Amino acid sequence: MTKKLLCTLALALTAAALAHQGHDHAATFTLAGKDTAFTLAGPASVAPGYTAFAFSNTTGQPFTPVLARLKGNVSDADVKAALGKLMASQGEDMGAIEKIAEFAGGSGGVMPGGTFEFGTTLTPGRYVVFGFGASEDGKPLYDLGQYRSFNVTGTASGATAPRADVKATLQDYKVVLPATVKAGKQVWQVSNAGQETHHLMLMRIKDGKTMKDVEAFFQAPDPSQAGEPPFEDAGGLETISGGRSAFVSFDLAPGEYVVACFLPSAKEHMPHFMLGMMTGLSVQ
Repeated sequence: MTKKLLCTLALALTAAALAHQGHDHAATFTLAGKDTAFTLAGPASVAPGYTAFAFSNTTGQPFTPVLARLKGNVSDADVKAALGKLMASQGEDMGAIEKIAEFAGGSGGVMPGGTFEFGTTLTPGRYVVFGFGASEDGKPLYDLGQYRSFNVTGTASGATAPRADVKATLQDYKVVLPATVKAGKQVWQVSNAGQETHHLMLMRIKDGKTMKDVEAFFQAPDPSQAGEPPFEDAGGLETISGGRSAFVSFDLAPGEYVVACFLPSAKEHMPHFMLGMMTGLSVQ
């Protein structure tokens, strides 16, 4: 799959705001500003344990927040240098950032005026929230104010994770989940049981289209020949490292869906979905 087609996919998968029901917001991060001047407000510290996150976007453009826990004595300059290498590779080389951080979740795109919510368990340490992407003139968004660090310290919060209606397990290279789920509001527990970093993207196949149309779209050698995507975004959970899990809510209409991971494999040198991490899901 070409880099251009991956970019086409990214545009097609701009995530809608999701509501994580039934939890107090223990950690809220709000992006403000416009053009190339942003501020990301949030707590300076958070208690260990299960934490519900809310990423709010008050700007006029999509916000792609990612949460990561830093390994050891890592500085902000180290993080940004590693992210720079990831940006330079157009998202394909995650080696530098994975050496110094582990991913705990995030959103593929919080729309203007929207909020994305998810929950995960935090262990003590230093964490960062950053916006991934670049401005129109190519400057990384994390250098333009979409970056904030905080500490996880103190007494455990005592909060508990919600009951999961659906459990989805990400493996190297397979997505394991029920073949059929009920329509409506539901909480998914997404767990990464693999060695590589994964995410979970959910797409509803458009009426009149089939899984074969989806496969043909991704197999097109030229993005200009792929045509309009035969699917529409239904949300998802951004990057999580091996051994981690997170909880996210969906409100799913009946229909046929595709669940996939599009992150690249440094070992196999191709996107994970091409290695088997794309499966169908029926919502009834």
